[in-house]
Amino acid sequence: MTFDDPALPTLSAVLNPVELGEHLREFLPLPAKGSNHLQVRVLRHHPGKRCVVEVTSRTTEGPRALIGKVYAKDRSDVYRLMEELRRAGFGPNDQYTIPQPVAYLPTLHLLLQEKVEGRAATGPFLSSNAAERTAAAVLCARWLIKFHATAPPIGPRFPLSDHLLTLEQWFRRVAALGEPFAGKAGELFKGLEAAASVLPRGELRTIHGDYAHHQVVLARGRAVAVDWDDYGRADPCHEVARFTVGLQRLAQRRRGSMRALDGPAEVFVETYVAAGLSDVRARLAFQRAAICLEHAKHDVHKRAPGWPERAEATLDEGLRVLNPGVEVNSARA
Repeated sequence: MTFDDPALPTLSAVLNPVELGEHLREFLPLPAKGSNHLQVRVLRHHPGKRCVVEVTSRTTEGPRALIGKVYAKDRSDVYRLMEELRRAGFGPNDQYTIPQPVAYLPTLHLLLQEKVEGRAATGPFLSSNAAERTAAAVLCARWLIKFHATAPPIGPRFPLSDHLLTLEQWFRRVAALGEPFAGKAGELFKGLEAAASVLPRGELRTIHGDYAHHQVVLARGRAVAVDWDDYGRADPCHEVARFTVGLQRLAQRRRGSMRALDGPAEVFVETYVAAGLSDVRARLAFQRAAICLEHAKHDVHKRAPGWPERAEATLDEGLRVLNPGVEVNSARA
């Protein structure tokens, strides 16, 4: 299979084992020249943005597996972030950690990191075993607690004022579809504006940016958060909200109801709140409703099968979060 992506001009070099091998000699103890010591396999390709590959090699120290990300532009900042986190206590032997960074090759726009063995937390959350679901929720919450408590301040700032501007763009994107989306998106955005005007201000902390069940790999009591492209500094409650809304969306897709994973979602929130890092409860409704609007915008943009139902149900959930006890007119949740 070939991948022709003009926005990723270095991709062809990365997918060529011989050429890539020459670039990697500085970082890996590869044997004598040749292509048979290196294999490259595409895992995910996001046209125009990035491509995720698996690189397996036979080094002089034994076999080694790496994950590579080829970007459309320079993302050496992601490598620097991962190095900062490694030094801050997210090393290879820590219970709550990240994939260990190996190198960033600027000429290829290629980030290399260790491959993490285990399975995404999605599986345990969908387990029929309640204890397994609860254990996954606790591990994911404890990873986030450690991260927010110890991560150095790094990355672009996303204050509330910028967040509101982005929310307005999302609202207009959804509203352009007409009813029933326009009315519900408009009502949700007005509610978010009103909530923001009285929202307690909290300290901005370094955030993952897309912390969700599919971004956490669990193995033997360890939790490893992957995919650091969207990091920055924002309200840490954003991460708690994103994770819980992500569980609702997972429940809607796989269990037929947004409420199906409310139990582990509440365990996740309670575990995080118990750490006392910030006044999460006071800002959680706003952040959850905002993320509902974001997900509805994604549904509208991607148009995957069933998107109208998912988008409307997610808008309804945002309205319910902002207006607890008020009936929302929908049969899609």
